[in-house]
Amino acid sequence: MAEFSGFFDAHLTDGKWDRAYLSEHFAKYFSSFIGNGIFGGKSSELIVRQKEVADMSVRVLPGRGFINGYFYENDDELSLSIDIADGVLNRIDLIVLRLDNVERVIRLAVKKGASATNPIAPVLQRDADYYELKLAEITIKAG
Repeated sequence: MAEFSGFFDAHLTDGKWDRAYLSEHFAKYFSSFIGNGIFGGKSSELIVRQKEVADMSVRVLPGRGFINGYFYENDDELSLSIDIADGVLNRIDLIVLRLDNVERVIRLAVKKGASATNPIAPVLQRDADYYELKLAEITIKAG
């Protein structure tokens, strides 16, 4: 497609709409002036916090974000479970905001790292299927 313009109202002619737009058209439009990241008027947007009572989970505060032109909103505090620690080795997990192009959603997720004597954080996935933004890095101590 050499030229594209939009977005105009569709007109019904002979029982058919004369134009249709896809979500990718809107995402491309929004990504031209809104970059990837967390947005909003409060400094607490999608902040990851330890729970008051340690129970192998974290809480993520409400907030909004954009990834590649797609919008995400969490309007309530969310709890994410962290896998139990290894008995001997440490681990680093990430809390990410993940655009899933396969399922066509954006969700918060825990990206589990590998247990090791000197652990490193997992690598963010950024390909045709997934695009991740790191919100927090969590060290899971052995035991």
